[in-house]
Amino acid sequence: MEMVFSYREERSRLAGVIYRPVAKIEFESSVGWVPEWVYVDSGADITLIPRSLGDLLGFEISTEAIQEIWGVGESRIPVIIQNIGIKLGGHVFDSRVAWALIEEVPPLLGWMDVFDEFEVIFKQSEKKVVFRR
Repeated sequence: MEMVFSYREERSRLAGVIYRPVAKIEFESSVGWVPEWVYVDSGADITLIPRSLGDLLGFEISTEAIQEIWGVGESRIPVIIQNIGIKLGGHVFDSRVAWALIEEVPPLLGWMDVFDEFEVIFKQSEKKVVFRR
């Protein structure tokens, strides 16, 4: 099984027009599958979703479960780690997801759990990302 996604053209203040790898995945919720376009980020340890998407998926805040993650610039983001089903193509698997308790984060597909399920190939010159099982 192979899924191929074209990069998304976007504007960058630093570089003008750029192309970013994206994929359409689905998150499991109590009311069914919720589709979402995510950035494919091989440098992100864990899949990250904004507050509103976690709310839509039915996540609930437990103050004792709040942790902090950080990335570039060391800005700390409060998150709650959830284990949920993800569907990519026809393949369903469980994955850890960091639910950000703020809205100002992009949805990212990180390598943890995902790269165990798929060989992920970035075809930069073709502006495509391939998921192969």
